[in-house]
Amino acid sequence: MLITSCATKKMSELSDIEKYQQELIEFYNDSNTTPLNAEEKLNFKGITFFPVDTKYKVKADFIPINDGNVIPFPTSAGKIKHYKEYAMVNFYIDGKEQSLTIYQSNPIQEEYPDHLFLPFTDETNGETTYGGGRYIDLKIQDILSDDGKVTIDFNQAYNPYCAYSKRYNCPIPPGNNSLNVEIKAGVTYKK
Repeated sequence: MLITSCATKKMSELSDIEKYQQELIEFYNDSNTTPLNAEEKLNFKGITFFPVDTKYKVKADFIPINDGNVIPFPTSAGKIKHYKEYAMVNFYIDGKEQSLTIYQSNPIQEEYPDHLFLPFTDETNGETTYGGGRYIDLKIQDILSDDGKVTIDFNQAYNPYCAYSKRYNCPIPPGNNSLNVEIKAGVTYKK
C-alpha cells in the first residue's frame, strides 16, 4: 500500500510539472499571449526543458526577513527595478548546502499583491540555460506552512522575456543568488 501511495504521489508531482511546462509552451505559442512580436517569433526556437527530475524539487528552510532591505536590481535594459528582501531559503542539492533570497516587488504591484520573486543563476548559465539567469515565481500562500519549510521546484524555473526579446526590462539576478551547482531542471536555452 505504501509503495502504491508513493508511486501515486510521484506521478501527481510529475503531472503538475508537465502541466506547468505545457502551459508555458502554449503561452509563448499563442498569438494572444506571447510576449514576442512577429520578427522575434521568426527567430524563436521554442521553449525546451530539461527532463523532469524530482531531485530538483527541494524542501527548503524558510527564514523570513523582517524589515528587509530594498535592493536596486540592474536590468537587461540598463534600468533599475527595486525589490525588497522577503526571506532566505536554505536547502541541499547534490549534498551541497545552498542559500537563496526571495524578493517582493517594491512597491508591491497592485495586480500581484501576493507575488514573490526568486531570481537565480547556476553553473548551467551560458551553456545549457540562458546566460542572464532564470526565475521562479512563488506566492505568499505557497510558502505559509507550520513546519518552517517551503518547496522550491526548479523544474518550474523559466527564462525571463529578455532571453527571447530585447524589448523587455528584466531584472538581473543578484550575486548572492548564485548557486555553485548545475540546476539541470526547468527551461533550457537554445541560442
